[in-house]
Amino acid sequence: MEFNTELQRLRKERGMSQEELGEQLGVSRQTISKWENGSAYPDMLNLITISGFFGVTIDEMVSGEKRIRPAAEEPVPVPEAAAAEPVTPGFHCEYKSRFTVHGLPLIHINYGFGDYRAKGVVAIGNISSGVLSIGILAKGIISVGIVSLGLLAIGILSLAAFAVGCVAAGIISIAGIALGVMTLGGLALGMVSIGGCAAATHVSVGGVAIAPVSVGFIVNGEDTVVLQSLQEISQVTAVKINALIDGRFPGLPFFLRDWATLLFM
Repeated sequence: MEFNTELQRLRKERGMSQEELGEQLGVSRQTISKWENGSAYPDMLNLITISGFFGVTIDEMVSGEKRIRPAAEEPVPVPEAAAAEPVTPGFHCEYKSRFTVHGLPLIHINYGFGDYRAKGVVAIGNISSGVLSIGILAKGIISVGIVSLGLLAIGILSLAAFAVGCVAAGIISIAGIALGVMTLGGLALGMVSIGGCAAATHVSVGGVAIAPVSVGFIVNGEDTVVLQSLQEISQVTAVKINALIDGRFPGLPFFLRDWATLLFM
């Protein structure tokens, strides 16, 4: 008798469904199904967990044959110092909702120590993909992760239309290092940039500002406003900045103008 047949027999003897057994063993129903139809085989840690749950040896699980132990044999006591610590399976948690949207589960959570992937409308996992995606590597319309990609992305490294992070690239980018069209950061590089050090193709505002139209304490550009102190920021108006923009870039869209004058409104 092979392992998959023996596992199915033991499960049915307990009167358990595949989903119930999966919950007890810490794996998904799909994993139990694969083990029982022979398309997959558990690793050693899972095999130890299965044999312990059903109270059989690993040999009995694999072969289905009961091992008869001599009655006269006394178990050899194991010194406490030599006793091995119990082996526990690697940490893993998975949940998948039964309700689906266009074939995707509404919620899929799949994370642990390993290459666990989550894919759903709401996805949470080591590697996740969904409308709302949270993970180490997250990809989605809204994504949050160490590395995140999407329409709105928040992470240490973010790439999106609207990106927030330590390093971020996007149309609107807010980060320690920000790259994009409209940027805000310690180091900001873009079309219109605001930051400690800001460089832009059109307008920059910052401690160090480099652009055709630049406003800051240290500036480099054709049309500039040099600030001597922080108090002078309140004396510079959006009207003055827009006048400089009109002289250099008369067709600059209003949303870029609003970004450039963000600190002076």
